[in-house]
Amino acid sequence: MEMQMETQDIEHQILTLILSDTQCHKCIHIAREKGICGGIITLGRGTVKSSALHLLGIKSQKREIISFLLEKEKAKEMLDYFTTELQLHKPGHGIAFTTSVVMTICRPGKTQEIGNTEQAMKEEGMRMYKKLTVVVDRGMGEDVMEIARKAGVRGGTIMHGRAAGAEYTQKIFGMEIEPEKELVLILIPDELVDKVADTLYQELHLEEPGKGILFVEPVVDVRGLFESNPQNKASD
Repeated sequence: MEMQMETQDIEHQILTLILSDTQCHKCIHIAREKGICGGIITLGRGTVKSSALHLLGIKSQKREIISFLLEKEKAKEMLDYFTTELQLHKPGHGIAFTTSVVMTICRPGKTQEIGNTEQAMKEEGMRMYKKLTVVVDRGMGEDVMEIARKAGVRGGTIMHGRAAGAEYTQKIFGMEIEPEKELVLILIPDELVDKVADTLYQELHLEEPGKGILFVEPVVDVRGLFESNPQNKASD
């Protein structure tokens, strides 16, 4: 008798941490103790110019971004654990957040549907954040942040692809980034997303080929974000 084995879909998430060099080393040590390996580390810098701790809770300085692909429950467990061990509840200690991953497994006659994470969060009354990523030519990252600030963003993180040669590309967050490109990562409240995205699209002329790429992802959970005045909502 021929046995048919059906592959079980396991929901995954990407756990991303934006940390100082010291915190990153501690994060890697904790991950190894917990049996987690294979994280991706990239270099970046914070862009908050004010001395006050704003949305990203960090000042302009070198940052390291480390990402882990984990099963959903493990991602939640490690988010809580990193928050405690790295003291992410304190301003300036770093940021950690999880984003959903779409896993497609081919089966005859069956198409896997994507769960509505955003709707579930809204039903639970959780404040929603989005991760907005802009890919532009190297040297344009500060211009992106200047435009974003005018649209209401307080800070972000600029990342550079680390490369060994012109033909080298590196996988970051599931996409290939050429060495001469910069990624600008911004975490913003849901109500600001359309305004910021539209402003960036127009000011950077992203409708023209080769000018850049902009995409938005839902954030499932986030730790370490601080607002200078949480009672004041940004107006359109």
